[in-house]
Amino acid sequence: MDEKTAKNLVDEMARHPEVIKPDKDLFVKVLSSINVPGSSKFYENLPDDLLNNSQLIQKIDRYHYLSLKRILRNYNAREHQLSTSGKILESIGSVFRVCDSDALDRNLRTNKDLIKMMAENKQLYSLLGEFQTYDFDNPDDKFFRITRPILVIPGVEDMSEILKWEQANSTFEKEIGNIVKRFKKIRLQEYPS
Repeated sequence: MDEKTAKNLVDEMARHPEVIKPDKDLFVKVLSSINVPGSSKFYENLPDDLLNNSQLIQKIDRYHYLSLKRILRNYNAREHQLSTSGKILESIGSVFRVCDSDALDRNLRTNKDLIKMMAENKQLYSLLGEFQTYDFDNPDDKFFRITRPILVIPGVEDMSEILKWEQANSTFEKEIGNIVKRFKKIRLQEYPS
């Protein structure tokens, strides 16, 4: 990807109201290093390398990871709306609140409003990322993990549809276990903050 396009996408990500201030140099470097050939595919995966493709922000009671997952081709959005079998797979994933890039991609392609925003966009690309929050300052020393998808569609002024989709696809988890620790999915209402 050329540097100008990468800078534009990172500037758009910086406008996102639910994201920490991104390290622009880091993410421009990541995006500029990716070869995004013309293709009929809807997306290109970004390296799943947390050390080189994520930003860590540490606060007193929380820490956050911001990472990029996929470059989405706006010009292929309409051609990749889901078939009936894809919608069935998506509905099964939704029941189990699967939050990986493939499940999010399928879910995104079922949303006609977001697909329309992308297909009508003047920019070639959008971004799909992830924003994870680890919250460990809660009553009874409970530890929570919140995973939110981040969708960056350049130039969108009214982000309400994007934010609604992100919230609907966020997962909330609570750490359980005394000796062997693991995370258990919970409802938003169970999260104290």
